[in-house]
Amino acid sequence: MRFRIPARQLEPPPTMGPPAITRRRRPFLTPVWLILLAALAVLGVGLGLHESATNTIVLIVPPANGALGTIDNPPLSPVGEQQAQQLAQQFAAASGPQGLAAIYVSGTRRAKQTAAPLAQSLGKQPVVLTSSDANGIAGQIMGQHAGDNVLVVCSDSVIPDLIQVLSGQQVKPPEGQGAAWVVTVPSYGPASVLRIGY
Repeated sequence: MRFRIPARQLEPPPTMGPPAITRRRRPFLTPVWLILLAALAVLGVGLGLHESATNTIVLIVPPANGALGTIDNPPLSPVGEQQAQQLAQQFAAASGPQGLAAIYVSGTRRAKQTAAPLAQSLGKQPVVLTSSDANGIAGQIMGQHAGDNVLVVCSDSVIPDLIQVLSGQQVKPPEGQGAAWVVTVPSYGPASVLRIGY
């Protein structure tokens, strides 16, 4: 009995050529590219934060001297009227795009009369504060004028608390007239307080 081998099995196996040279690419530049991409991402975030950063500048002034008397809500005295004029002269140049965006006053007659000459010279209508406590005043200012320059004329007794709410710093109550505080509240970082005279 003869066995027949199929023709395909008779063919010689294919010859193997020389082994292919395979080179594995080493990730030599990958760490460099990753570091470069991370640096660009950090730079982009930093530039974005820098562009969006704003400063809210709050100028806080106590009301000028009131007339002596027994009434609860006295008007300004002649000396107080001079102080209001000095305030207007000192800050009348605070107009334009970087000038005062708003003037806030407490509900007292002295506060309104103190801000009146400056408001008139700037052509602004003073905004009466809806709250008499420091937290409410700070909330109103930062809610409506974050990133702007504003003037606040409020009671002597509220000023230290208002400065502390806005900046976290403690100041002494006003002594005499002609004092003002400039509180700078940045979007990022600590606030600063500067006392000035006018």
